Amino acid sequence: MKPALLAALKWLALRGGVRRPVHVSSGQLAEELGVTQQSGARYLLELADRGLLERRLVRGGQMVRLRQPARDLLGREFADYRLIFDAQPEVNLAGVLETGLGEGGYYISRDGYTAQFEALLGWTPYEGTLNLRVGEAGTPELEAIRAAEGELVEGFSEAERTFGRAWLFPASVSNSSRSESQCALITPKRTHYRRVIELISPHYLRGLLGAEDGQELQVTVQLARD
Repeated sequence: MKPALLAALKWLALRGGVRRPVHVSSGQLAEELGVTQQSGARYLLELADRGLLERRLVRGGQMVRLRQPARDLLGREFADYRLIFDAQPEVNLAGVLETGLGEGGYYISRDGYTAQFEALLGWTPYEGTLNLRVGEAGTPELEAIRAAEGELVEGFSEAERTFGRAWLFPASVSNSSRSESQCALITPKRTHYRRVIELISPHYLRGLLGAEDGQELQVTVQLARD
């Protein structure tokens, strides 16, 4: 959506348009947004055409009220800003299951990691990770995870090979049938941007959820420490 249209929705909501019809004019909106009156009138008409406003012409302007799609849109904006400015206890995101390269099982089965997993999580992970590719819509949630302070897993050296640090976040994963399993999101310290998240669990998650590549799964990640 154009930023100007979103700004118009926010202004209408602040005037009470979420709860009741409010009287506005294209001139008032134009003055608020710093545009011409013609542009203000066009914005109101376009919002109505998109199904975001109920609109009725009256003397001196029009009565408008935000419809549910507009309230949902502003709600998503609010949630995004909370992710930026306010520490959230948890985030929810969706990812598409894909087969990894098999590296996850090798790394998490190292003794230097396993002992720390047992101490931090209270269980030993199954030798493998569940890999989910997160779409563009999940960018705010990914950024919130990267900004959060998870449980640190220290790096170590083994047989002249170095294994880096990682962070753990308690999580749960479910599919469309509402099956759910406790797990943890593990995110390594890397410099490049990643859209694939990795989950570890004491169970074989694919089998537990009956999941196959290409299936979308829902994940809840706990960001706040107890």
